[in-house]
Amino acid sequence: ARPLSARSGRHGAPNESGQTALRVVAAGILCGIALSLMIYQYQFRHLEAVVAARVYRLFTPVLVASRAPILWFGLGTGAAYGLDITPDCSSALLIVPLCGLGMLLLIPRRLPVARIAKALIAAAVVMVAGNLLRIGVIAVAVRLGGLGAGYQLGHLILGSIVSIIGIAVALTLLTVILVRRGRKGRRGTRRVAR
Repeated sequence: ARPLSARSGRHGAPNESGQTALRVVAAGILCGIALSLMIYQYQFRHLEAVVAARVYRLFTPVLVASRAPILWFGLGTGAAYGLDITPDCSSALLIVPLCGLGMLLLIPRRLPVARIAKALIAAAVVMVAGNLLRIGVIAVAVRLGGLGAGYQLGHLILGSIVSIIGIAVALTLLTVILVRRGRKGRRGTRRVAR
């Protein structure tokens, strides 16, 4: 006979081998996502361009290249220009390390896998949205300031500020989701405090 821990048994608590298997599967999925983003980064960048075109089409005429991660603004005018989403400007560059962080978060057994997954998804969505906003900021800067000064201002300064804020918000959201207590935890704490 072996002693039962508080986390095992027949009273609805998951057993340790099941939790370990779930963590291994989750780590494998995160590793697969990271590898896929690295291997298929060109296709992901094109997908980003398609999504950005759909969003910015609500505000201005924009066209995405059919097989390249390029957004064309102002076609049919004398001020037409294209923005190429390079590997360094893709949100994949942010999501791959986020997957690595997720794998590290799976090592200690304190955090539930579902909470880690929820936090990673929320952070990734914020990072992608921030990158789409960054592309829009660069496009507006180019439109207002031209391909020289406008691009430099939009890409190097304003775009970097948007990226930093987006990353900070994403990591803050990830942390809040990971450290907050669920409703059961709060109720239990209140009962003990009474």
